Amino acid sequence: MRTGAAHGCIGHVHEAGFYSSDAEFLALIVPFVTDGTAAGEPVIIGYDDRKCELLRARLRRPDLVRFIADTSLYATPAGAIEAYREQFHWCVAAGAEQIRIAGDVPHEGNGGRFAGWDRYESAVNIAWQGYPVYSRCLYDATTVADPVRDVVERTHRRLLTAGSGATVSRRYQEVADFEPLQRAVDPLEAAPPTVELVNPSPRKARHWIAEAVRGRIHAATLDELRFAASEAVLNAHLHGRRPVTVKVWTGPDRIVLRVHDTGPGPADPLIGLVPAPGGLAGRGLGLWLVHQFTNIDIDLRATADGFTIRLRAGPLPASSENVAGTGTPHA
Repeated sequence: MRTGAAHGCIGHVHEAGFYSSDAEFLALIVPFVTDGTAAGEPVIIGYDDRKCELLRARLRRPDLVRFIADTSLYATPAGAIEAYREQFHWCVAAGAEQIRIAGDVPHEGNGGRFAGWDRYESAVNIAWQGYPVYSRCLYDATTVADPVRDVVERTHRRLLTAGSGATVSRRYQEVADFEPLQRAVDPLEAAPPTVELVNPSPRKARHWIAEAVRGRIHAATLDELRFAASEAVLNAHLHGRRPVTVKVWTGPDRIVLRVHDTGPGPADPLIGLVPAPGGLAGRGLGLWLVHQFTNIDIDLRATADGFTIRLRAGPLPASSENVAGTGTPHA
């Protein structure tokens, strides 16, 4: 039987809260954890070391909680979705009727980058729907940027604050209707591209990209960039509409690459974040693998003139590029 706010619900129950102090953080997380352990539910916590220690100090039985302080858990949105899904699978196989989780999504207020995590916060509303998950996402109201708070209110049906209880978010958007945050044009794109190709094969694109960026980025990063570009070009030819263009901008130590076609882009709002329904042999596998990469930044965007995959490698510009209102939904 499910407990708490998830009582009587099916699938993933996803709520968020805002706190302004350690005391308020503990007021929101301690009952969530202890109610779960008292009911015999698996509780998984994915906070940093400091928050984990704060929580441990307030629990009578911290040994009943699985703490994951490894920052690699939130290395990429797609990686986090899959890592948690594996945890859920084993918990359910062991007989769990509900699983509680809480963790820190990266954003500028906690030293991370929120780019891409807006899609994550929306996607998990259906990506984990096959599991009895009750999740609570807590954000520090003193450091969270307005655009991040905007996403939180649009991706969680229930919102909590310490001492005020829960309210229903009237701004919630279903996954199919979710509008990701606008991603700004990279400064390198202000100049003419170093390479511009029209209707290239994946092999030709890989060759010219390697020639253009050689010596500018680490070999491992170049390997990821070439694979990602090849997948983007292949997808454009198979599922998009010609012309397919590839543009590359180069800086001393970083690269921006855009693959564009004139089609509408994938209809699936989870593209890249979860494996395709066909499993590890289905359509979309390549983009899902690309979203696991940690050395490149990826952005998918559908606009009036077509669909674009932007890839960036090397040091990224200042975090101001991350957020400024909502834009056309990513695919």
